[in-house]
Amino acid sequence: MTNVALEGLVAGDGPGATTSLPSVAPAQLSSPSVPPSPAAIASPSAKPSPSPAPKPRPFAMDLYRANDFVGEKTAIWCLAAAVQTSINIMSPGADVSWATQLRLFNLTRSLAPAPDGAAEPEGWAKALTKLGFGDYKVSVHPSIRSAITAAAKAVRATGRPAGLMVWRGAHSWVMSGFTATADPALFRQFTVTAVRIEDVWYPRYSNIWGRSRPPDALVPVGKLSEDFKPWRRPQARYPAKDGRFVIVIPTR
Repeated sequence: MTNVALEGLVAGDGPGATTSLPSVAPAQLSSPSVPPSPAAIASPSAKPSPSPAPKPRPFAMDLYRANDFVGEKTAIWCLAAAVQTSINIMSPGADVSWATQLRLFNLTRSLAPAPDGAAEPEGWAKALTKLGFGDYKVSVHPSIRSAITAAAKAVRATGRPAGLMVWRGAHSWVMSGFTATADPALFRQFTVTAVRIEDVWYPRYSNIWGRSRPPDALVPVGKLSEDFKPWRRPQARYPAKDGRFVIVIPTR
């Protein structure tokens, strides 16, 4: 994926050679061709053996590279930092500057402001789409398993990162990869066993949620419920999100 500049948001013999044709005996010219026997005509052609169907086997992918991570510069810039980290993952270089994160914060907030002074997950999706990193959308699910399966399918299909709205929607994690029981590109039935995440709160500690995980942490799906809680924001009601699991995914 080509990076998009963020400046200005809100801003084959040789010549003359001859070939002698071989002489042909008259008997050869007048000899009629021998027709194939009826048995030969009736004999069916041999059919190739079918290739065996592929069997499911453990699958893993991870888009993250060293230095792609950038933490949030302020306590309310998590979504902007997640956008910045996502862009770094999709770009040949990495921009971890404060100035870029500020521009991304202003962009995401202008696209989808949140009551708490930050930005809604729609701002994440709209910003990446607007900046030329492919189409993204917000997707809402009834369970962690449903949400993680959808995110893994999207990451595998597009080769671009997804996002998880954790801490009841108050915080943003980038999902750069996963492990599964089979390749989602080859099998409809598979189970995601763990996800690769970049927690932009790192290296901070939360009195509520505990110590943040380092970049590219592999988190078993069984442990996701410690952080990936159903959406519930005290500042406002969200009929389409409340009590559900919210993700940001690439669509094409």
